[in-house]
Parts: sequence; C-alpha cells; structure tokens
Amino acid sequence: MRPLITALDVDALAWKSLGPAGLYSKLLSRDPDTGARTALQRLDPGEGFEPPKVAHFHHTYEELLGVKGRFTFDCKRWITPTSYLFHPPKTVHGFKSTVPEESWFLSRVGRDLDVNLVPEPTGTDIYPIDGVVPQRPAAAFADPIAEKGLKNYACGKERQAFGICEVSVDPKTGEGTAFVRLPANWIASLDTPLTQSYLEVFVLDGDVTIDDEFYGCRYYGFYPAGRAPTSFRSQSGATIYVNFGAPLAVEPVAN
Repeated sequence: MRPLITALDVDALAWKSLGPAGLYSKLLSRDPDTGARTALQRLDPGEGFEPPKVAHFHHTYEELLGVKGRFTFDCKRWITPTSYLFHPPKTVHGFKSTVPEESWFLSRVGRDLDVNLVPEPTGTDIYPIDGVVPQRPAAAFADPIAEKGLKNYACGKERQAFGICEVSVDPKTGEGTAFVRLPANWIASLDTPLTQSYLEVFVLDGDVTIDDEFYGCRYYGFYPAGRAPTSFRSQSGATIYVNFGAPLAVEPVAN
C-alpha cells in the first residue's frame, strides 16, 4: 500500500537522473509491494535525451498529464501543459516519438513499468497487442476541460457547487481520473470520506486546504483507502488533477 502523503511541494524536490542522458524524475509516491507509482518526469533533449525509436507496450496502464513543454508518441497527438493521455495495459504506442524541447509530465503506472518492443506494429495508432478491448478504454485530450467541459457537483454540509471534468473512468470499479475546478471561497465539510478507496491530488493552479494542510500550485498528496480527507476549502479557487480508486461521494447539481 502507498503511504499517506500530504502537502508535498513538488517544486522543492530535487531531480534524480534515471540513467539515460536527459531523463530525470521526482518520485512522488510508490507502493512497495506492486511498484505502482506516481512521478514527475523530465525529458531534456538539450542534455542528450532521445526518445525510443521503436513502438512498444507495457503490461500495466500508463497515465500522463502534461506539465511543461511538448512531446508526442506519434506526431499526431501532442502532449502540452494540462494534456491528458491514458494507455491501458498492453496498448501499443510510441510509433513516432518526438521530444523537440524540454518537457515535464506527471506519470502514473499500476505496477513496475516494463517495456516490450514491437518492431513491426500493425498500425500507426494505439491498439491492444492481444486484440482484447480494454475495460477502461484509451483516452487522449489536448485540453480536457475545453473539450469535455465541466459538470457541477456538490458535497459536504455547505453544498457549494464546484466543477468536475471526468476524463477516464473504469465502468466496473469506478476507478478514474478527473480535473476538478474549485471556485474562490469554496468550502466542503464532509461527515464521511470523499471516497472509500484512495485519493490522489496534484494542484495545477490556485490553492486548496485539505484537512488543514495547505496545497499550492504543484503540490501533491496521496490518501490511501481509509484515509480519505473530509475537509476542503479554497481561498482563491483552484484547478486540481484528481485520481481516485472508487466513485467520489458527490452529487450532481444543475449547471
């Protein structure tokens, strides 16, 4: 199980080289049993980073959030700040990877990451190597909120509305990912936890205080199952990248 991590200032962490030239990482959280982890990755062609030349797949999912710069796996979809990409397990990708400038992205995987090369892919767009349609489908959005929009929800005693943009959800388990936008002077006090499973947050802009811990821009937190927070407030408003292991205890309200 991943440990409880609260109000981690990601900018204050040092970059660690992963070995190849120009490839760096800041490990934010990791499950020591499975290898599931979240990390901020940095690709720097100015320091010699070269992307893989051959298509490949992993036996775990790969979930990416663009933070800085731009890069691509296929020269069709470019990952730029706030872009989102979800590759299900055994999904072939990397047909024409290109990193023209220094790029940062938040990377999530469900177990230790393996790389399986596919020298002769059968197509030029992502596809399952075994032909099985994944339960949680692939997803790609250049600007998720602009493309999908926000739906209004409320939670807690105060019942103040806030926006959620779901970008990828497992239809059976409810595990998924969303962008959450909080208005200024927003508050929610819950009698029960927001979710019965894990909750992971990464602040993209603004501020939010979670169970009395302050989160600013590029702050990170991971709440294991049974430790989900019950108190939230935002002074200036915020946009937050949120991952959850089960449905969130929120109710839709009229837009």
